[in-house]
Amino acid sequence: MANILFIKEVGPFRWAFRTAIRQFYKRIVKRDQKMQLPTGECITLPVSNHFASEVFVTNADVDWGSERLFESLLSQKGVFLDVGAHIGYYSLYMFPRVSAVYSFEPDPRVRVFLETNVGKKPNIEIIPCAVGAIQGRARFTQEAAAELSHLSEEEDKAANQIEVDVVTIDAFVASRKLTVEAIKIDAEGHDTKVIAGSLAVLTKYKPLVLTEAKPDAALFDLTHQVAYRVFAYVRHPHTRKKCFAELFSHIAIPGETKMLFLVPDRLVEEMVSRQTPP
Repeated sequence: MANILFIKEVGPFRWAFRTAIRQFYKRIVKRDQKMQLPTGECITLPVSNHFASEVFVTNADVDWGSERLFESLLSQKGVFLDVGAHIGYYSLYMFPRVSAVYSFEPDPRVRVFLETNVGKKPNIEIIPCAVGAIQGRARFTQEAAAELSHLSEEEDKAANQIEVDVVTIDAFVASRKLTVEAIKIDAEGHDTKVIAGSLAVLTKYKPLVLTEAKPDAALFDLTHQVAYRVFAYVRHPHTRKKCFAELFSHIAIPGETKMLFLVPDRLVEEMVSRQTPP
């Protein structure tokens, strides 16, 4: 069912055409595929990586247009922190729009692909650490689908775990004396912990944040602490039509979200002007 909905969203013809090309690389040529992103950088898409296939089939629109809007609001006046960089999709997408990129990726399996994509780029640095609310060491669960790997919960006892270093955004930025313009967070269920460890940076630098966090009470509590507002593309569960809207803690969200924009005062007027009716 999910696959049928994905096909409808991408468009049946475009899905069939781009899936055929992707399968040609995976099954016939059997080599990684290169693709140019909308901001000009080329990314290598590993044939073994499901997320890479989604990037190609959607033509770099995996997050419902969030990535395009996000980059359009950047000004090259600060650095970009890519938390959960994976193969480097967001790192490369935003690279031309910022002064430097720091790509955080704790999973050594996908860091190989990340190195291929950004390792030789000037002003992109790979940080082989997880990001959380407190610094230290933690267990990290390596899922079969690498894009789903995550910091382990206390009760997790799976064998597919490794020990990783954990940093906070606040401590990392302070140690490097960085000026932060934007942050992307995709920490597979731990996004609010990442945000909790970045409140000083949010207060001081007012970066735009794009996160996969759920719009729940914990998130709104954090955004209220730093006077941020929350916007997102919202998809109607039946019509699948998307609108761009501000979200509020006391009003039910009229559909599904994928990525949330956490917006400082300096960008609120711009975001309000981009709202569209449901």
